[in-house]
Amino acid sequence: MGTQSKQFKLRTHRQWLMCAMACVATTMLGCTSVFPPADEPLNPFVDLEPIELDGVERDLETEIVPLGDFGAGDVLRISIDGDSVTEVLILTTDDLFEEAGVLVGGGPANEPFQYRIPEDGRYFAFAQFDPLVSASARRATITAEFGDEAFRPPSEQNVLLVFEDGFLSDPGLFDTEDGTPDQLEFLESIGEIVRGQIVDRVRAIYADTPVMIFEEGEALPEGPMSTVTFNGERVLAENQDVIDAALPAPDPTRPQCQVRVIFGEVLPRGASQDTGNQVAEDDASVYVGSLTGRGEECQTSVINSLNNVVLTLSQTAAHEIGHLLGLRHVEQIDIMNRSATLAFQRELDLVRGQVQFDRPANGGIVSEVLTTIIQDPDRYLNAVFDTTP
Repeated sequence: MGTQSKQFKLRTHRQWLMCAMACVATTMLGCTSVFPPADEPLNPFVDLEPIELDGVERDLETEIVPLGDFGAGDVLRISIDGDSVTEVLILTTDDLFEEAGVLVGGGPANEPFQYRIPEDGRYFAFAQFDPLVSASARRATITAEFGDEAFRPPSEQNVLLVFEDGFLSDPGLFDTEDGTPDQLEFLESIGEIVRGQIVDRVRAIYADTPVMIFEEGEALPEGPMSTVTFNGERVLAENQDVIDAALPAPDPTRPQCQVRVIFGEVLPRGASQDTGNQVAEDDASVYVGSLTGRGEECQTSVINSLNNVVLTLSQTAAHEIGHLLGLRHVEQIDIMNRSATLAFQRELDLVRGQVQFDRPANGGIVSEVLTTIIQDPDRYLNAVFDTTP
């Protein structure tokens, strides 16, 4: 994921001339910039005219493209194609800020997808580019037309919580360096209690939404099922030298404890979120063994109480379910905040917030707020699910 925190501040005249000169040198490759020239800052939510919905492929000239005004139930067929395009977001106007749009769906890059308009209003397509590709090298096309009137998104999503044997104790929260037999026995004894409370907490978080939470042993509905699996693994991050700016700074007094781990993830590894909730049978994991340190000096307070254990694991699971639905990281402290796993001493919910995009910087990961996109979970879930009778 990337960020363009200054994407709507246009180039100066001199910068535009430089871009134009570069384009002359690459005429055979085409020159479509996502930063068009203008004398005043451009607000694409207000200042741009909608594109024609005629199925004709057009060069993408801005990252945010107005699609037009539509009525609830209209269906669009959209495709944004380009080597450096990673995903496509669908936005609608925000009631509070005319410079921002609200995330209401999306789909994959480089292949067409259908989108059903959830409510009357104006809609936009947002092209997310690979952050490692410079702005001057970003080229893409957009094709849009009305789609199949019979298309409907799903009415709900079923999620199965799977708890592997020994998810708390093998090794799970058991300290393989300094743990005692009594501690191991205790973790084994509370497994069923923790499991039940996690299920209750995740259900509470997604209550009054189209997301149905199940656990093994229950009667399961027919149809697609997403899965979140709790296992006892301790998963190390591949790059131990990268400092995550969204997490607390390393403690220089305990360098031996600065081990980067993965708390949970969407599968397969490397996936981020199911943009627009296009997949109804996706999977995620919660790595229980990553939630505690190893050795007396590196233990965390996750294991200090049953409440801490339940909040940590349930909120990690709820976070990953959010990604399975297509929700993104947000700036505010809620379930979708990047550090929600570490906020286990308070209960968190799904709330409106500004979307975060990650970009690499100086060997680390920098999370920046993309002020042009708002994530409102209620509106998003209403858009990606068809809840009409």
